[in-house]
Amino acid sequence: MRRRRPSTTGWLLALASGVIVSSGASAYEPAMNYTLQCMGCHTPDGAGVPDRVPSIRTTLLPFARMAEGRKFLVQVPGSAQSTLSNAELAVLLNWMIENLSAEHGEFQRFTEAEVASYRPHALVEVRATRERLLASRSPAPVAPPVQPPSQGR
Repeated sequence: MRRRRPSTTGWLLALASGVIVSSGASAYEPAMNYTLQCMGCHTPDGAGVPDRVPSIRTTLLPFARMAEGRKFLVQVPGSAQSTLSNAELAVLLNWMIENLSAEHGEFQRFTEAEVASYRPHALVEVRATRERLLASRSPAPVAPPVQPPSQGR
C-alpha cells in the first residue's frame, strides 16, 4: 500500500497553527522577549548599529529617570507596537535597564498602569524627540574662550 504524502499546504497550515498557539509572548522571560522584540535592531548587547539604530546602552537609565524619557521608552514604535502586553512591556523595560545599561543606578520601575497610560499615544517624531531628550539630559556645550588677537611685538 502506498502512503499518501501530506500536501505542502497542509504542512504550512499545521506549522502556522503551531506558531500561533506557541507564540504567546507571555510564556517568555524578559531576556527572550528582548531577543524576539528588540535584538534584531538594537543587537544582543543593546549597542545598536552606528548611523542606523541608536545604542540604548547609554540612554535607558537616564531616560528612565526623566518623565518625558519614560514616555519615550514606551512610545517608540518598537515598544508601542510590539505584541507584548502592557505588563510584559513594563517587565521588559525594567529588565533592559538593569541588564543592558552601561551605567547602573536607582530608577523607578515601570508598571503596567504607566505603560498603559503612555502606549496609546503615537510618537510621531522619534528622532527629533530622542535628540531633544539627549540634549536635555546633559549641559549645553561650553564654547571655547575667545583669544584676544596677538599683538606683534
